[in-house]
Amino acid sequence: MTSSVAQLLSTPVEEVAGKEVPVLDKDFSLAEILKAVEKAKIDRAFLTEGNSVRGVLTFRDILDKIATVRTKQAYIGGLHGSSFMNEPVKYVEAGRELSHALETMANGMFTSVPVVGAGGVVEGGITRFELARLVKDLEISQDTSVRDVMRTFLVSVNLQTRILHVRQLLYEYDMSVIPVMDEGRFVGVVGLDELMAIIKSFYNLARGEPKRHTPLKYVIVADAIRMRPPVVTPDASLAEAAEKMLEKRYRAVVVVDSEKPVGFISGLELANFLLTKKSS
Repeated sequence: MTSSVAQLLSTPVEEVAGKEVPVLDKDFSLAEILKAVEKAKIDRAFLTEGNSVRGVLTFRDILDKIATVRTKQAYIGGLHGSSFMNEPVKYVEAGRELSHALETMANGMFTSVPVVGAGGVVEGGITRFELARLVKDLEISQDTSVRDVMRTFLVSVNLQTRILHVRQLLYEYDMSVIPVMDEGRFVGVVGLDELMAIIKSFYNLARGEPKRHTPLKYVIVADAIRMRPPVVTPDASLAEAAEKMLEKRYRAVVVVDSEKPVGFISGLELANFLLTKKSS
């Protein structure tokens, strides 16, 4: 178990970077990119032009742009990654300390950052899962309660809420998951992953079909809900929350107090935690 945050943060970033995020050409079709992302069980890809990184494409980027006038009638397989990627890309050069990567993520509210070597070639990346692996092995994480790190939920939805409204709330409150309540009971969450699955299915099915049995505007949370997200109590240790994130391989761990969802831990909370403990 690692005991010093300061020691961890001084580690060269390439030593802790993961290789799970697909690295693909920006001119690949969106369908090809989503297939690679699904295989990797992650929500993003690093996109390149030649040998150099050009952008990052996440589920949030896709959901932000998929409903624009230009794309809303398109078949998803006919669109390209370059139309959706977030650029100019923020990256961290190999040889820099991990603290620099975390500062880049925190300052830009990024949930990942590519690590690049000579010529801008991607050598890996820092995502929520790399951070979770690091946090769970820190002594200080065992002694830190989730309530001291979590971000509070500001809104919830019910089973009948339309997913297009959920999409609006995710952007309005800058959240990645929202709790779902049913007659006062917490029954699950809906977030970027669940909306992306619905959108992907909808656009694939839309190809060549002049009539849709259920227009997207009528699809509701009950059609998209994740029933068993990773859950911890406010008094649980941050190490336990990080372990649950890895175990379930999900973007956030929901904090539940007396059967009520009160907050969540995501990659950004883990990054901020490490930065605030920089001298530990």
